[in-house]
Amino acid sequence: KKLPFPHRGKSTAEGAKMYRKPATRRPGLAALLAALFCAQGLSFLGAFQGTQAQAEVRPRGSAKTDVTSEGSKTARHASVVESLKNPVKTVSETIDDFYKGYPQPPVLPMYRTFLVDFITQTHLSNVDSRFQYDAIFALGMRQYYNGLMGNYDKLVMSDESEKIWKSLVTAIGMKPDQVSADAEAVAKYASSTTPAEILKHMEGTEKPSEGKVADAFESIKSSLYSITFSMGLFRIMELSGVEVTRANAEEWAKALKIEPTSKVTSDFETYKQNQVKLQKAEEMLREIEIREKKKLAERLEQKAKALAEKAANKASEASEESK
Repeated sequence: KKLPFPHRGKSTAEGAKMYRKPATRRPGLAALLAALFCAQGLSFLGAFQGTQAQAEVRPRGSAKTDVTSEGSKTARHASVVESLKNPVKTVSETIDDFYKGYPQPPVLPMYRTFLVDFITQTHLSNVDSRFQYDAIFALGMRQYYNGLMGNYDKLVMSDESEKIWKSLVTAIGMKPDQVSADAEAVAKYASSTTPAEILKHMEGTEKPSEGKVADAFESIKSSLYSITFSMGLFRIMELSGVEVTRANAEEWAKALKIEPTSKVTSDFETYKQNQVKLQKAEEMLREIEIREKKKLAERLEQKAKALAEKAANKASEASEESK
């Protein structure tokens, strides 16, 4: 006969064992996720993209389809990975392409920072969807580069700056010959046109004879504005006989309908700072050149003295032998 309370008379531990339910092991979160992904045949990337992980809706009572084969899974995963590739060239890739195009001789250390900054700035403008290349942008690129690399060939005693320029422009994704030709066309226009006429061309009341300039004045109103365009604008000022001042820069910005005009005036401040840096760099280069010339003169003088002493010793030895 079974007692109604079989646990009575037992110890606490023994009684607990009699009424304890069998333990069930709960699957961990990782196991649940793995089972879910395996059951659906999805990868994390496929679920993230959404287009590869849409659930198929079946009418109630319809038969289930066969599990997707491993081959189709692989193809699907590959298509997702390919869709995640960034089609836009990165800054590091552009810099790598520059050094591939100009591997030797190494760029002087004092110029590397400038070149990397120049490449980065121009690259970011170039990949922006709002960017439109024009001839004034080309003039700004050429002017900015020449201003800071003008004395490079003297330092290395070789024609390397033009090679560096071609590699730099090619790495950015432009054609060096076209950029140089466009810059030259705008420079020629600025040198042969009065400031009053240029303002009319900017305002649109008259059209310039140079079509590339007309296109640039028109496109800048709707495209991405960058400091490179400002550099080209300031160069036009210089070539046309206009003093590059803050007031003149603001006047030209209004004529081009660039809003806000602070875009141009802030670039003017950067332009003046670069001019000061350039002057200091040129002074430093002149000092280096003078110092090197002095060292060379001293070495030549020492060499001449050594040759004179050697000749004198030979002469004295010859006289002693004759005696």
